[in-house]
Amino acid sequence: MSVLSQFVFNGIVAGSVYALIALGFALIFTASRVFHFAHGGVYTVSAFAGYTVMVTLGLGLAAGFATAALVAALMGVGINMVLYEPMKAGNVSPFVAMISSFGVLIILTNLTAIVWGSNPTVLSPGGSATIYRLGPIYTTGPQLQIIVFTVVLALLLWVFFRFVRLGIAIRAMGSDAELAEVVGMPSRRLRHISFIVGSGLVGISSLLIGLNVGIIDFNMGFDIMLMATVAMIIGGLGNVGAAAAGGFVLGVVQNVAIWKIESKWQLAISFGILILMLLFRPSGLFGERGPAA
Repeated sequence: MSVLSQFVFNGIVAGSVYALIALGFALIFTASRVFHFAHGGVYTVSAFAGYTVMVTLGLGLAAGFATAALVAALMGVGINMVLYEPMKAGNVSPFVAMISSFGVLIILTNLTAIVWGSNPTVLSPGGSATIYRLGPIYTTGPQLQIIVFTVVLALLLWVFFRFVRLGIAIRAMGSDAELAEVVGMPSRRLRHISFIVGSGLVGISSLLIGLNVGIIDFNMGFDIMLMATVAMIIGGLGNVGAAAAGGFVLGVVQNVAIWKIESKWQLAISFGILILMLLFRPSGLFGERGPAA
């Protein structure tokens, strides 16, 4: 039973990682209705920017997190202004926008390799993390930080979308952008704000996750974005809280499954869950039949 408890806890940690990225991804999707795959590139670049300030320049953890968040926010809103807004103005198909976003992900990934190199980079300057024992479970400080940050962030976003006027406006715009513009909502500005907040969150997440793993890599945006996309679909499209819940579900199922199945099948398990969801509950586990947040 203690072994199963450890696998479940590992799943919660992995689910927190997926949920962290899915939260920002879902926030942007809610506002823009675009599958922002370039989010993975923003995640990668912001991690290396934070590393440069924190480790290379030796300015400390707080400066690293602030830099990662700022770089990510600027990149996110910049991509929206340069790519998505002109496409929206020209009534370009969402599929074309999605493919273009994937192209931006590839460009950012390769630029990261050119600037910082293609070899994995050690992020944590403090050596190996301290291991804590919580009953039958072993964990580390960065893992606990990831879980706490994810839960707090999910709760804050839920409150934001339910009770704050700006969040309610973003929900309304996500449900019907044309109607939102007709009644006078500043849709363009709301999308900019969503990209700034969602991208800033992924910048902070990139360093949290990097400190947990211990290294960052130019190619890490692909895998994390893939899992975040699966998590968001499992939870329910257009629902920010459901994206976080989907991340936890995916992480726990993956890790409990490899208790009995070889870890090389983890990716197959993820996509098996995704296919089942699309076949039997396309609205997601926690999604609604209509647009929601």
